[in-house]
Amino acid sequence: MDVQVLNGLLTRPGPSARTYRVDGFTVVEFRGEVDLASVQEIQAHTDAATAQRGARLIVDLSPATFIDCSALRLLCRARRRALDGDGSIDLVCTHPLHLEILRRAGLDGYFPAHPSVSAISADRP
Repeated sequence: MDVQVLNGLLTRPGPSARTYRVDGFTVVEFRGEVDLASVQEIQAHTDAATAQRGARLIVDLSPATFIDCSALRLLCRARRRALDGDGSIDLVCTHPLHLEILRRAGLDGYFPAHPSVSAISADRP
C-alpha cells in the first residue's frame, strides 16, 4: 500500500482528524470523540478532501472512540459533496456501537462498512 501524506489543500493533522493519501484515495481519519466540539476541525478535512471533482474519499472511523449525530451529519455532507462531484466515498468502521448507530439512523445502506483502508484500496483499482 502506497501511503503519502498530503499538504497544500488539505489541512494539517489535529486532535480530531488526519488526512493522508493511499493508492489514489484520500483518507480522512475521524479521531477521538466526534461530536459538536470537534465537528469544525473534521469538516475542514472532509471539505478539502471532496473539493476536487472525482474525489475518492475513505472515511476511517477506526480511531474514533465516540460518534454522535454530528458525525452522521459530517458523513452525509461528505457523501453529498463527493457524489455531486462524480466521486466516491467509502467507510472503514468495525466498532459495533458505531455500526449500530449507522443502522438505527438508516445510513448503513449509504455507508457500507469495510474492515480497513487496505481492504477498500485492494478492492478498487
